[in-house]
Amino acid sequence: MRNKLVVALLLVGAVAVLPQAPAGGQRQESLKGGARKNQAPVSMEILRVKLPRPVERRLKNGLPLLILENHRVPTVAFDLVLSASTLNDPPGLSGVAEAVAEMLKQGTRKRSAREIADSIAELGASINAVAEYGARSTHVYASALKENLDPLLDLVSDVLLNPAFPQDELDKWSKRKLGQLEQMRSSEYFLGSERMYQVLYGGDGRAITAATPESVKKMTREDLVAYYKKYYVPGSAILGVTGDVTPDEITRKLETYLAAWKSGRATDPDLAVRPPIPEKKIYLVNRPNSVQTFLTLANHAINRLSPDYVPCMVLNEVLGSGPASRLFLNIREEKGFTYGVYSSFAALRYLEHFQADSSVRTEVTAPAIDEFLKEFRRIREEPVSKDELDAAKRAIVGRFALSLESQGYVLRQHLLIREYGLLEDYWDTYPEKVMTVTAAEIQRAARKYIPLDNVQIVAVGDAGKIRDLLKKYGPVEEYDTEGQKVP
Repeated sequence: MRNKLVVALLLVGAVAVLPQAPAGGQRQESLKGGARKNQAPVSMEILRVKLPRPVERRLKNGLPLLILENHRVPTVAFDLVLSASTLNDPPGLSGVAEAVAEMLKQGTRKRSAREIADSIAELGASINAVAEYGARSTHVYASALKENLDPLLDLVSDVLLNPAFPQDELDKWSKRKLGQLEQMRSSEYFLGSERMYQVLYGGDGRAITAATPESVKKMTREDLVAYYKKYYVPGSAILGVTGDVTPDEITRKLETYLAAWKSGRATDPDLAVRPPIPEKKIYLVNRPNSVQTFLTLANHAINRLSPDYVPCMVLNEVLGSGPASRLFLNIREEKGFTYGVYSSFAALRYLEHFQADSSVRTEVTAPAIDEFLKEFRRIREEPVSKDELDAAKRAIVGRFALSLESQGYVLRQHLLIREYGLLEDYWDTYPEKVMTVTAAEIQRAARKYIPLDNVQIVAVGDAGKIRDLLKKYGPVEEYDTEGQKVP
Protein backbone atom coordinates (compact mmCIF):
# COMPACT_ATOMS: atom_id res chain seq x y z
CA MET A 1 0.00 0.00 0.00
CA ARG A 2 2.83 2.41 0.86
CA ASN A 3 4.44 1.88 -2.57
CA LYS A 4 1.12 2.61 -4.29
CA LEU A 5 0.74 5.81 -2.29
CA VAL A 6 4.27 6.96 -3.11
CA VAL A 7 3.74 6.40 -6.84
CA ALA A 8 0.40 8.18 -6.78
CA LEU A 9 1.93 11.19 -5.07
CA LEU A 10 4.81 11.22 -7.55
CA LEU A 11 2.45 11.24 -10.50
CA VAL A 12 0.45 14.08 -9.01
CA GLY A 13 3.69 15.98 -8.45
CA ALA A 14 4.80 15.27 -12.00
CA VAL A 15 1.70 16.96 -13.37
CA ALA A 16 2.56 19.99 -11.26
CA VAL A 17 5.99 20.45 -12.78
CA LEU A 18 5.38 19.63 -16.44
CA PRO A 19 4.65 22.52 -18.85
CA GLN A 20 0.92 22.86 -19.45
CA ALA A 21 -0.98 23.34 -22.71
CA PRO A 22 -2.26 26.83 -23.63
CA ALA A 23 -5.71 27.67 -22.33
CA GLY A 24 -7.20 28.96 -25.59
CA GLY A 25 -6.09 32.53 -24.95
CA GLN A 26 -8.45 33.10 -22.01
CA ARG A 27 -6.86 34.97 -19.12
CA GLN A 28 -7.57 33.48 -15.69
CA GLU A 29 -6.86 34.62 -12.16
CA SER A 30 -3.56 33.67 -10.54
CA LEU A 31 -3.44 30.55 -8.45
CA LYS A 32 -1.32 30.11 -5.35
CA GLY A 33 2.04 28.55 -6.21
CA GLY A 34 1.48 29.11 -9.94
CA ALA A 35 2.79 31.51 -12.58
CA ARG A 36 0.39 33.03 -15.17
CA LYS A 37 1.36 33.82 -18.76
CA ASN A 38 -1.98 33.92 -20.56
CA GLN A 39 -2.08 30.13 -20.41
CA ALA A 40 -2.86 27.36 -17.95
CA PRO A 41 -1.06 27.76 -14.60
CA VAL A 42 2.30 26.12 -14.12
CA SER A 43 3.21 25.29 -10.55
CA MET A 44 6.57 26.61 -9.38
CA GLU A 45 6.45 24.56 -6.18
CA ILE A 46 9.44 22.26 -5.75
CA LEU A 47 8.46 18.60 -6.14
CA ARG A 48 8.93 16.65 -2.91
CA VAL A 49 9.64 12.94 -3.26
CA LYS A 50 10.88 10.13 -1.09
CA LEU A 51 12.05 7.09 -2.97
CA PRO A 52 11.21 3.75 -1.40
CA ARG A 53 14.34 2.40 0.28
CA PRO A 54 15.66 -1.02 -0.67
CA VAL A 55 16.43 -3.61 1.99
CA GLU A 56 20.13 -4.46 2.09
CA ARG A 57 21.40 -7.98 2.64
CA ARG A 58 24.67 -9.79 2.00
CA LEU A 59 25.17 -13.40 0.94
CA LYS A 60 27.72 -15.63 2.63
CA ASN A 61 30.05 -15.30 -0.36
CA GLY A 62 30.16 -11.51 0.11
CA LEU A 63 27.67 -10.50 -2.60
CA PRO A 64 25.67 -7.41 -1.48
CA LEU A 65 21.94 -7.37 -2.25
CA LEU A 66 19.58 -4.43 -2.75
CA ILE A 67 15.99 -5.68 -2.58
CA LEU A 68 13.10 -3.44 -3.59
CA GLU A 69 9.69 -5.03 -3.01
CA ASN A 70 6.99 -4.35 -5.56
CA HIS A 71 3.85 -6.45 -5.27
CA ARG A 72 1.81 -4.58 -7.89
CA VAL A 73 2.69 -7.05 -10.65
CA PRO A 74 3.72 -10.73 -10.35
CA THR A 75 7.21 -10.34 -11.81
CA VAL A 76 10.78 -10.36 -10.50
CA ALA A 77 13.77 -8.64 -12.12
CA PHE A 78 17.49 -8.80 -11.39
CA ASP A 79 20.40 -6.47 -12.23
CA LEU A 80 23.80 -7.90 -11.35
CA VAL A 81 26.55 -5.28 -11.59
CA LEU A 82 30.01 -6.82 -11.97
CA SER A 83 33.35 -4.99 -11.86
CA ALA A 84 34.16 -6.48 -15.25
CA SER A 85 34.97 -3.54 -17.49
CA THR A 86 36.08 -3.43 -21.10
CA LEU A 87 38.83 -1.27 -19.65
CA ASN A 88 40.18 -4.47 -18.07
CA ASP A 89 40.68 -6.13 -21.46
CA PRO A 90 44.19 -7.59 -21.80
CA PRO A 91 46.66 -5.23 -23.55
CA GLY A 92 46.38 -5.55 -27.31
CA LEU A 93 43.29 -7.76 -27.07
CA SER A 94 40.21 -5.56 -27.15
CA GLY A 95 36.80 -7.17 -26.98
CA VAL A 96 37.41 -9.87 -24.37
CA ALA A 97 34.95 -8.40 -21.83
CA GLU A 98 32.34 -8.08 -24.57
CA ALA A 99 32.95 -11.66 -25.73
CA VAL A 100 32.67 -13.09 -22.19
CA ALA A 101 29.35 -11.31 -21.61
CA GLU A 102 27.86 -12.39 -24.93
CA MET A 103 29.10 -15.97 -24.58
CA LEU A 104 27.48 -16.59 -21.18
CA LYS A 105 24.31 -17.89 -22.85
CA GLN A 106 26.16 -19.93 -25.46
CA GLY A 107 26.57 -23.04 -23.37
CA THR A 108 27.29 -24.27 -19.84
CA ARG A 109 28.66 -27.54 -18.50
CA LYS A 110 25.15 -29.04 -18.57
CA ARG A 111 23.19 -26.98 -21.13
CA SER A 112 23.85 -26.21 -24.79
CA ALA A 113 23.19 -22.80 -26.32
CA ARG A 114 20.02 -24.19 -27.89
CA GLU A 115 18.79 -25.61 -24.57
CA ILE A 116 19.40 -22.26 -22.85
CA ALA A 117 17.48 -20.39 -25.54
CA ASP A 118 14.60 -22.88 -25.39
CA SER A 119 14.41 -22.62 -21.58
CA ILE A 120 14.29 -18.83 -21.71
CA ALA A 121 11.46 -18.99 -24.26
CA GLU A 122 9.49 -21.58 -22.29
CA LEU A 123 9.70 -19.47 -19.13
CA GLY A 124 8.75 -16.27 -20.93
CA ALA A 125 11.90 -14.86 -19.32
CA SER A 126 14.77 -12.65 -20.39
CA ILE A 127 18.48 -13.06 -19.64
CA ASN A 128 21.05 -10.68 -21.08
CA ALA A 129 24.61 -9.64 -20.30
CA VAL A 130 26.08 -6.34 -21.50
CA ALA A 131 29.64 -5.02 -21.32
CA GLU A 132 29.66 -1.45 -22.62
CA TYR A 133 32.91 0.06 -23.86
CA GLY A 134 34.33 2.64 -21.47
CA ALA A 135 31.98 1.73 -18.62
CA ARG A 136 33.06 0.40 -15.23
CA SER A 137 30.80 -2.62 -15.18
CA THR A 138 29.23 -5.54 -16.95
CA HIS A 139 25.50 -5.91 -16.23
CA VAL A 140 23.70 -9.26 -16.18
CA TYR A 141 19.93 -8.74 -16.40
CA ALA A 142 17.22 -11.33 -15.84
CA SER A 143 13.45 -11.24 -15.34
CA ALA A 144 10.42 -13.54 -15.31
CA LEU A 145 7.01 -14.05 -13.78
CA LYS A 146 7.07 -14.78 -10.06
CA GLU A 147 5.66 -18.26 -10.67
CA ASN A 148 8.79 -19.05 -12.71
CA LEU A 149 11.25 -17.65 -10.19
CA ASP A 150 12.86 -20.95 -9.20
CA PRO A 151 13.46 -22.22 -12.75
CA LEU A 152 14.74 -18.74 -13.68
CA LEU A 153 17.23 -18.76 -10.80
CA ASP A 154 18.31 -22.28 -11.70
CA LEU A 155 18.96 -21.16 -15.28
CA VAL A 156 20.65 -17.86 -14.36
CA SER A 157 22.92 -19.48 -11.79
CA ASP A 158 23.98 -22.07 -14.36
CA VAL A 159 24.69 -19.41 -16.99
CA LEU A 160 26.54 -17.21 -14.51
CA LEU A 161 28.55 -19.83 -12.62
CA ASN A 162 29.16 -22.56 -15.20
CA PRO A 163 29.82 -21.00 -18.61
CA ALA A 164 31.69 -23.45 -20.84
CA PHE A 165 32.68 -21.00 -23.61
CA PRO A 166 32.43 -23.79 -26.21
CA GLN A 167 34.94 -23.41 -29.04
CA ASP A 168 32.35 -23.92 -31.75
CA GLU A 169 30.16 -21.16 -30.29
CA LEU A 170 33.18 -18.86 -29.94
CA ASP A 171 33.95 -19.46 -33.62
CA LYS A 172 30.38 -18.48 -34.51
CA TRP A 173 30.59 -15.36 -32.33
CA SER A 174 33.90 -14.36 -33.92
CA LYS A 175 32.47 -14.70 -37.41
CA ARG A 176 29.41 -12.59 -36.49
CA LYS A 177 31.58 -9.98 -34.80
CA LEU A 178 33.90 -9.63 -37.79
CA GLY A 179 30.86 -9.05 -39.99
CA GLN A 180 29.51 -6.44 -37.58
CA LEU A 181 32.85 -4.64 -37.42
CA GLU A 182 33.03 -4.48 -41.21
CA GLN A 183 29.51 -3.07 -41.33
CA MET A 184 30.29 -0.54 -38.58
CA ARG A 185 33.07 0.91 -40.73
CA SER A 186 30.40 2.13 -43.15
CA SER A 187 28.66 4.12 -40.40
CA GLU A 188 29.52 7.79 -40.15
CA TYR A 189 28.41 7.76 -36.52
CA PHE A 190 30.82 4.96 -35.62
CA LEU A 191 33.68 6.61 -37.49
CA GLY A 192 33.02 9.90 -35.73
CA SER A 193 32.75 8.31 -32.29
CA GLU A 194 35.90 6.27 -32.85
CA ARG A 195 37.91 9.35 -33.75
CA MET A 196 36.45 11.47 -30.94
CA TYR A 197 37.33 8.89 -28.28
CA GLN A 198 40.84 8.59 -29.74
CA VAL A 199 41.19 12.37 -29.51
CA LEU A 200 39.94 12.62 -25.94
CA TYR A 201 41.29 9.40 -24.41
CA GLY A 202 44.13 8.30 -26.66
CA GLY A 203 46.69 6.19 -24.83
CA ASP A 204 44.37 4.20 -22.57
CA GLY A 205 41.44 1.80 -22.80
CA ARG A 206 38.83 4.55 -22.92
CA ALA A 207 39.92 5.32 -26.49
CA ILE A 208 38.65 1.89 -27.64
CA THR A 209 35.04 1.89 -28.82
CA ALA A 210 34.95 -1.58 -30.37
CA ALA A 211 37.02 -4.72 -30.69
CA THR A 212 39.48 -4.72 -33.56
CA PRO A 213 39.32 -7.44 -36.24
CA GLU A 214 42.86 -8.44 -35.27
CA SER A 215 41.82 -8.97 -31.65
CA VAL A 216 38.76 -10.99 -32.60
CA LYS A 217 40.82 -13.25 -34.88
CA LYS A 218 43.44 -14.05 -32.24
CA MET A 219 41.10 -14.26 -29.23
CA THR A 220 41.06 -17.75 -27.70
CA ARG A 221 38.78 -19.64 -25.39
CA GLU A 222 41.56 -19.51 -22.79
CA ASP A 223 41.48 -15.67 -22.92
CA LEU A 224 37.77 -15.72 -22.08
CA VAL A 225 38.18 -18.24 -19.27
CA ALA A 226 41.02 -16.23 -17.70
CA TYR A 227 39.02 -12.99 -17.84
CA TYR A 228 35.92 -14.70 -16.42
CA LYS A 229 37.80 -16.19 -13.47
CA LYS A 230 39.40 -12.85 -12.60
CA TYR A 231 36.43 -10.49 -12.89
CA TYR A 232 33.22 -12.52 -12.45
CA VAL A 233 33.50 -12.61 -8.66
CA PRO A 234 30.91 -11.65 -6.02
CA GLY A 235 32.99 -9.56 -3.63
CA SER A 236 33.21 -6.54 -5.96
CA ALA A 237 29.74 -6.98 -7.47
CA ILE A 238 26.27 -5.93 -6.32
CA LEU A 239 22.90 -7.52 -7.11
CA GLY A 240 19.73 -5.48 -7.33
CA VAL A 241 16.37 -7.25 -7.09
CA THR A 242 12.93 -5.75 -7.59
CA GLY A 243 9.52 -7.35 -7.81
CA ASP A 244 7.02 -9.59 -6.13
CA VAL A 245 9.33 -10.99 -3.43
CA THR A 246 10.19 -10.36 0.20
CA PRO A 247 13.77 -9.80 1.34
CA ASP A 248 13.82 -12.99 3.44
CA GLU A 249 12.38 -15.10 0.61
CA ILE A 250 14.75 -13.93 -2.12
CA THR A 251 17.81 -14.00 0.14
CA ARG A 252 17.14 -17.64 1.02
CA LYS A 253 16.73 -18.57 -2.63
CA LEU A 254 19.85 -16.72 -3.72
CA GLU A 255 21.89 -18.36 -0.96
CA THR A 256 20.82 -21.71 -2.38
CA TYR A 257 21.27 -21.01 -6.09
CA LEU A 258 24.51 -19.01 -5.74
CA ALA A 259 26.07 -21.21 -3.04
CA ALA A 260 28.75 -22.44 -5.45
CA TRP A 261 29.87 -18.90 -6.37
CA LYS A 262 33.12 -18.58 -4.47
CA SER A 263 34.12 -15.30 -2.86
CA GLY A 264 36.67 -13.01 -4.48
CA ARG A 265 37.29 -9.40 -5.47
CA ALA A 266 38.22 -7.70 -8.73
CA THR A 267 40.22 -4.50 -9.14
CA ASP A 268 38.74 -1.52 -10.95
CA PRO A 269 40.85 0.28 -13.59
CA ASP A 270 42.95 3.18 -12.28
CA LEU A 271 42.36 5.96 -14.82
CA ALA A 272 42.65 9.62 -13.95
CA VAL A 273 40.29 12.43 -14.97
CA ARG A 274 41.84 14.31 -17.87
CA PRO A 275 41.89 18.11 -18.16
CA PRO A 276 40.46 19.85 -21.24
CA ILE A 277 42.63 19.82 -24.34
CA PRO A 278 43.99 23.39 -24.50
CA GLU A 279 44.11 24.08 -28.24
CA LYS A 280 41.51 23.84 -30.99
CA LYS A 281 42.02 21.15 -33.61
CA ILE A 282 40.05 19.58 -36.43
CA TYR A 283 40.01 15.87 -37.27
CA LEU A 284 38.74 14.90 -40.72
CA VAL A 285 37.71 11.31 -41.45
CA ASN A 286 37.55 10.92 -45.21
CA ARG A 287 34.42 9.06 -46.26
CA PRO A 288 34.47 9.33 -50.07
CA ASN A 289 31.22 10.14 -51.88
CA SER A 290 29.41 10.92 -48.64
CA VAL A 291 26.49 13.29 -49.26
CA GLN A 292 26.58 14.59 -45.68
CA THR A 293 29.06 15.44 -42.95
CA PHE A 294 28.80 14.01 -39.47
CA LEU A 295 30.05 16.64 -37.03
CA THR A 296 31.11 16.23 -33.42
CA LEU A 297 32.33 19.13 -31.28
CA ALA A 298 33.78 18.04 -27.94
CA ASN A 299 36.25 18.37 -25.10
CA HIS A 300 36.72 17.08 -21.57
CA ALA A 301 34.24 18.26 -18.93
CA ILE A 302 32.91 16.64 -15.72
CA ASN A 303 32.61 13.22 -14.14
CA ARG A 304 29.66 11.99 -12.09
CA LEU A 305 31.01 13.24 -8.75
CA SER A 306 31.58 16.82 -9.91
CA PRO A 307 29.74 19.45 -7.85
CA ASP A 308 28.78 20.98 -11.20
CA TYR A 309 26.86 17.87 -12.31
CA VAL A 310 23.34 19.25 -11.74
CA PRO A 311 24.04 22.73 -13.20
CA CYS A 312 25.51 21.00 -16.26
CA MET A 313 22.36 18.90 -16.67
CA VAL A 314 20.25 22.06 -16.69
CA LEU A 315 22.74 23.77 -18.98
CA ASN A 316 22.48 20.91 -21.46
CA GLU A 317 18.68 20.95 -21.30
CA VAL A 318 18.83 24.54 -22.55
CA LEU A 319 21.58 23.97 -25.09
CA GLY A 320 20.97 20.68 -26.83
CA SER A 321 18.99 17.95 -25.08
CA GLY A 322 15.95 17.83 -27.36
CA PRO A 323 13.49 19.55 -29.71
CA ALA A 324 13.05 22.58 -27.44
CA SER A 325 16.80 23.24 -27.12
CA ARG A 326 18.75 26.05 -28.73
CA LEU A 327 20.80 23.87 -31.06
CA PHE A 328 17.69 22.10 -32.33
CA LEU A 329 15.68 25.27 -32.82
CA ASN A 330 18.57 26.96 -34.62
CA ILE A 331 20.31 24.32 -36.74
CA ARG A 332 17.27 22.21 -37.57
CA GLU A 333 14.19 24.41 -37.28
CA GLU A 334 15.54 27.78 -38.42
CA LYS A 335 18.41 26.84 -40.73
CA GLY A 336 17.15 23.45 -41.95
CA PHE A 337 20.66 22.00 -42.02
CA THR A 338 19.76 18.66 -40.43
CA TYR A 339 17.03 16.37 -39.11
CA GLY A 340 18.49 16.26 -35.62
CA VAL A 341 21.14 17.90 -33.47
CA TYR A 342 21.93 17.19 -29.82
CA SER A 343 24.47 17.74 -27.08
CA SER A 344 25.25 15.80 -23.93
CA PHE A 345 27.61 15.36 -21.01
CA ALA A 346 29.20 11.93 -20.54
CA ALA A 347 29.60 12.16 -16.76
CA LEU A 348 30.56 8.69 -15.56
CA ARG A 349 33.36 7.20 -13.47
CA TYR A 350 35.83 7.08 -16.33
CA LEU A 351 34.26 9.15 -19.10
CA GLU A 352 34.07 12.89 -18.56
CA HIS A 353 33.37 14.91 -21.68
CA PHE A 354 30.91 17.21 -23.39
CA GLN A 355 29.90 16.63 -27.00
CA ALA A 356 27.47 18.02 -29.54
CA ASP A 357 26.84 16.34 -32.86
CA SER A 358 24.74 16.27 -36.00
CA SER A 359 24.72 15.02 -39.59
CA VAL A 360 24.38 17.92 -42.03
CA ARG A 361 24.33 18.23 -45.79
CA THR A 362 27.85 18.43 -47.21
CA GLU A 363 27.30 21.89 -48.69
CA VAL A 364 26.37 23.39 -45.30
CA THR A 365 29.24 21.86 -43.31
CA ALA A 366 30.90 25.22 -42.59
CA PRO A 367 27.67 27.15 -41.87
CA ALA A 368 26.62 24.37 -39.46
CA ILE A 369 29.92 24.57 -37.58
CA ASP A 370 29.46 28.34 -37.40
CA GLU A 371 26.02 27.89 -35.81
CA PHE A 372 27.34 25.37 -33.28
CA LEU A 373 30.04 27.82 -32.25
CA LYS A 374 27.53 30.67 -32.20
CA GLU A 375 25.33 28.80 -29.71
CA PHE A 376 28.35 27.78 -27.63
CA ARG A 377 29.42 31.42 -27.46
CA ARG A 378 25.91 32.67 -26.67
CA ILE A 379 25.37 30.36 -23.70
CA ARG A 380 28.82 31.27 -22.37
CA GLU A 381 28.38 35.03 -22.73
CA GLU A 382 24.66 35.69 -22.18
CA PRO A 383 22.66 34.72 -19.07
CA VAL A 384 19.81 32.32 -19.80
CA SER A 385 16.41 34.03 -19.60
CA LYS A 386 14.10 33.24 -16.70
CA ASP A 387 11.46 31.68 -18.96
CA GLU A 388 13.99 29.43 -20.70
CA LEU A 389 15.61 28.42 -17.42
CA ASP A 390 12.28 27.65 -15.73
CA ALA A 391 11.11 25.56 -18.69
CA ALA A 392 14.35 23.56 -18.70
CA LYS A 393 14.17 22.84 -14.98
CA ARG A 394 10.51 21.83 -15.12
CA ALA A 395 11.24 19.47 -18.01
CA ILE A 396 14.03 17.70 -16.11
CA VAL A 397 12.03 17.35 -12.92
CA GLY A 398 8.92 16.28 -14.80
CA ARG A 399 10.75 13.48 -16.58
CA PHE A 400 12.35 12.41 -13.32
CA ALA A 401 8.99 12.28 -11.54
CA LEU A 402 7.32 10.24 -14.26
CA SER A 403 10.25 7.82 -14.43
CA LEU A 404 9.78 6.94 -10.77
CA GLU A 405 6.68 4.97 -11.69
CA SER A 406 9.11 2.27 -12.84
CA GLN A 407 10.50 0.22 -9.97
CA GLY A 408 13.35 -0.82 -12.23
CA TYR A 409 14.32 2.82 -12.62
CA VAL A 410 14.14 3.39 -8.87
CA LEU A 411 16.36 0.36 -8.29
CA ARG A 412 18.91 1.68 -10.79
CA GLN A 413 19.07 4.97 -8.91
CA HIS A 414 19.87 3.13 -5.69
CA LEU A 415 22.56 1.14 -7.49
CA LEU A 416 24.05 4.45 -8.66
CA ILE A 417 24.08 5.68 -5.06
CA ARG A 418 26.18 2.64 -4.13
CA GLU A 419 28.46 2.88 -7.14
CA TYR A 420 29.36 6.53 -6.62
CA GLY A 421 29.03 6.78 -2.86
CA LEU A 422 26.25 9.37 -3.04
CA LEU A 423 24.18 10.36 0.00
CA GLU A 424 21.23 8.07 0.75
CA ASP A 425 18.74 10.88 0.14
CA TYR A 426 20.44 12.07 -3.07
CA TRP A 427 17.45 11.34 -5.32
CA ASP A 428 14.93 12.59 -2.74
CA THR A 429 16.57 16.01 -2.97
CA TYR A 430 17.32 15.88 -6.72
CA PRO A 431 14.26 17.95 -7.78
CA GLU A 432 15.23 20.67 -5.31
CA LYS A 433 18.82 20.65 -6.60
CA VAL A 434 17.54 21.11 -10.15
CA MET A 435 14.94 23.77 -9.34
CA THR A 436 17.40 25.94 -7.42
CA VAL A 437 19.97 26.15 -10.24
CA THR A 438 20.41 29.80 -11.25
CA ALA A 439 21.21 31.53 -14.52
CA ALA A 440 24.54 32.59 -13.02
CA GLU A 441 25.42 28.96 -12.29
CA ILE A 442 24.56 27.97 -15.85
CA GLN A 443 26.74 30.71 -17.29
CA ARG A 444 29.65 29.82 -14.99
CA ALA A 445 29.35 26.13 -15.98
CA ALA A 446 29.11 27.04 -19.67
CA ARG A 447 32.26 29.13 -19.54
CA LYS A 448 34.07 26.28 -17.83
CA TYR A 449 32.79 23.25 -19.75
CA ILE A 450 31.41 24.32 -23.15
CA PRO A 451 34.44 24.41 -25.45
CA LEU A 452 34.98 27.33 -27.79
CA ASP A 453 38.58 28.42 -28.40
CA ASN A 454 39.72 24.91 -27.49
CA VAL A 455 36.94 22.92 -29.17
CA GLN A 456 37.88 19.60 -30.78
CA ILE A 457 36.00 19.16 -34.06
CA VAL A 458 35.57 15.78 -35.75
CA ALA A 459 34.13 15.82 -39.28
CA VAL A 460 33.27 12.62 -41.15
CA GLY A 461 32.59 13.29 -44.82
CA ASP A 462 33.95 13.61 -48.33
CA ALA A 463 37.39 15.14 -47.80
CA GLY A 464 37.57 16.41 -51.38
CA LYS A 465 34.59 18.67 -50.68
CA ILE A 466 35.17 19.77 -47.08
CA ARG A 467 38.95 19.58 -46.46
CA ASP A 468 39.77 23.16 -47.46
CA LEU A 469 36.80 24.80 -45.74
CA LEU A 470 37.66 23.06 -42.44
CA LYS A 471 41.10 24.72 -42.41
CA LYS A 472 39.62 28.05 -41.38
CA TYR A 473 38.72 26.56 -37.98
CA GLY A 474 42.21 25.29 -37.14
CA PRO A 475 44.86 22.74 -38.08
CA VAL A 476 43.36 19.69 -39.80
CA GLU A 477 44.49 16.09 -39.20
CA GLU A 478 43.09 13.56 -41.68
CA TYR A 479 42.23 9.85 -41.33
CA ASP A 480 40.79 7.16 -43.56
CA THR A 481 37.81 4.94 -42.73
CA GLU A 482 40.12 2.28 -41.29
CA GLY A 483 41.28 4.75 -38.64
CA GLN A 484 44.71 5.24 -40.21
CA LYS A 485 46.27 8.70 -40.35
CA VAL A 486 46.65 10.12 -43.84
CA PRO A 487 50.17 11.52 -44.46
